[in-house]
Amino acid sequence: MIHETIVLREKVTLTTYIHDQSGQGEFQIKKRPAVIIMPGGAYSFLSDAEGEPAALTFLKEGYNTFVLRYSVGDACTYPEILEEVSLAIWQVRSHAEEWHINPDAIILMGFSAGACLAAMSATQWNTPGLAERLGLPREDIRPNAGVIAYAPWDNSNTIQKDPEFYNPEAAKIAKDCTPELDFINYAGPHMPPLFIWHNRYDKYVPAINPVMIAGKMIEYGLPFELHIFQGGEHGMSVCNSLSSYNPEAKKLNDENPNVRLWVPMCVNWINGLFHI
Repeated sequence: MIHETIVLREKVTLTTYIHDQSGQGEFQIKKRPAVIIMPGGAYSFLSDAEGEPAALTFLKEGYNTFVLRYSVGDACTYPEILEEVSLAIWQVRSHAEEWHINPDAIILMGFSAGACLAAMSATQWNTPGLAERLGLPREDIRPNAGVIAYAPWDNSNTIQKDPEFYNPEAAKIAKDCTPELDFINYAGPHMPPLFIWHNRYDKYVPAINPVMIAGKMIEYGLPFELHIFQGGEHGMSVCNSLSSYNPEAKKLNDENPNVRLWVPMCVNWINGLFHI
């Protein structure tokens, strides 16, 4: 495995989990999908359970995976945070040949706040001036698909104004609630296919959010898959021994076995989408 950490910006890194290939033998895989993973953490920290555990889980499925450690706290501001995600996409795409990656199969996978960044890129990758500020061709920062785990799509109404879900600990980007955090308003035919999953009784993000974006995907005739599980809680990640290494998390997984099915269903969706 090629495992290294690449500095994209100050305190912004991309860690690689890439299948090493000898170039020998008849079963070498020339091009694999790439999955760029963004952990959650309410924009104030990065959850260990949603970073490397997800990277290793999807590495096992044959993909080359990456973990983006993006800016948090007061350093997490717009549009800089969108630029960080865009730089990660470009980093992977520009090394596609070297890393045996299909440049047309680059998937963003985010959990909670990280899923917000995946949603932001999926809806705003074509924002005027973004590619120009980075000095990159616009198509080079376009994600080919998104996997969105328990993300709010309408922060202004379903998060910031509802005392049941409002999080005063969230960082500057969430407190300011810039219009760009209402991803639902930026939905359009430019979006990539999405795999969306959520838990019905999520305590932090109301389950109407994934339904809202599913409605937009239908409106624009875009491919997507949506799963809302009856049980479970916010932050369950990949629901295996890598992410659930404490008794409380393990108990939550054991009591809600259906939630862990999102991983194989997502793998089937990715493989079907990219004809693997």
